[in-house]
Amino acid sequence: DKYFSNVTRENFQEARFLESACTKIDQKNNCVYCQDISSVSGPCDAFRLEYDKLVVAVGATSNTFNTPGVKEHAFFLKELSDASVLRDRMLDAFETAALQDDLAEKTKLLSFVVVGAGPTGVEFAAELDDHIREDLARLYPAEAKAAKVVLISSTDDLLSSYDKKISDFTKLLLEQSRVEVRSGVRVVEVQKGAVVCRNKKTKEEYVEASSLTLWSTGVKPGRLVEDLLATIPEQTKSAGMLVDTSLLAYGTDNIYAAGDCAVLYTGNAMIDELGGLFQRADKDGNGTLDKKELLSLFSKSPVVEKYPQAAVFQSKVDEDFDEIDVDGSGAVDLEEFKALLLDVDSSLRNLPPTAQVAGQQGSFLAARWNGESTKGFKYFHKGSMAYIGQEKAAAQVSMLKNLLPEMMQERLPLLGEDIILTGRLAEIVWKFLYLDMQISNRNKLQVGFDW
Repeated sequence: DKYFSNVTRENFQEARFLESACTKIDQKNNCVYCQDISSVSGPCDAFRLEYDKLVVAVGATSNTFNTPGVKEHAFFLKELSDASVLRDRMLDAFETAALQDDLAEKTKLLSFVVVGAGPTGVEFAAELDDHIREDLARLYPAEAKAAKVVLISSTDDLLSSYDKKISDFTKLLLEQSRVEVRSGVRVVEVQKGAVVCRNKKTKEEYVEASSLTLWSTGVKPGRLVEDLLATIPEQTKSAGMLVDTSLLAYGTDNIYAAGDCAVLYTGNAMIDELGGLFQRADKDGNGTLDKKELLSLFSKSPVVEKYPQAAVFQSKVDEDFDEIDVDGSGAVDLEEFKALLLDVDSSLRNLPPTAQVAGQQGSFLAARWNGESTKGFKYFHKGSMAYIGQEKAAAQVSMLKNLLPEMMQERLPLLGEDIILTGRLAEIVWKFLYLDMQISNRNKLQVGFDW
């Protein structure tokens, strides 16, 4: 690489760490503007840095989908400080409920709502239910009986990114616990002491009491990344910075992205085949597509084989057809079909926003810039795990599949399948792996004894 080819042991300089917030990226002038936003700052708290190469790895923020009241009344779980705030809020609810004599008032104060049934939402709901039953029940016996945890999912499946077996097992286990699952429900507003919900099938709206609402419905780029994307015409993804296999951002020659703010280009956007897809789906040739024709398009060959995201489109059509059919005609015309493809394609990301991906991308960039590799980035998926309560977990392990060469995966499909674990065994594996990831033996002992 031209920027690093002349670096030797003699002229190498150690990296500098600056604790500050990047407030603006000026990609035309190759510089960034930074601000010290800590609680202790000096008179010189803003500065400008020039760069030859820039790596944007600022993560992402919680996606509120512009739902009213979320920013004002909901809580998030992305930082360590968020966990402390959630704990204090929950304990305050129990302390306040202990002062009430009316059982209905106790239940209202001790209703906790989790919005989003991905790994974060399911794990939080399960852990909270365990904590109430196993720990708080000794301190607040009457209040623990009155408490309830509600998990709201906009889809019918929990942990929908996992194997169907895991999704079904999770739903069954949560039904056996005191976690109340609301499937196929969308939150349309978050209020101070409640959430307003809408059943997606019946369109019926109702209010769910909540003294603590956790919002965990996915992520989106932060304002810094959004402002940068707006200056680069080639950036067409709303989910993050579109990068090639070297993690170089499209439309730039020296800006790279990694982690949650990056979207790896795969070259299989459905919008590229707009006309052909519409004609294939239009079985009766009337120039419009009804719901049945759309569902058929996204559920059969060759669309499913060519486009892995077809399942996402199928779910979108099944749940939100009325929103897609803007004019309310009962069918989708070419313009509405185009809007559907653009909307879903722009928001899709082919790699999950997890530490696995970010860590591998960081190591990849270091190896590439150090001249240790010239290959493009390829994600090695170790698997996905989630704790689902009552000392049980679910795991989808992909280690063997990724270790096999692609040719061997085709010839030996059974060996290439993911390993699905559920129940107590999965929980043991989950704990072992999390202990192994602790940075010190002291942490391992502390976490182990806490369990």
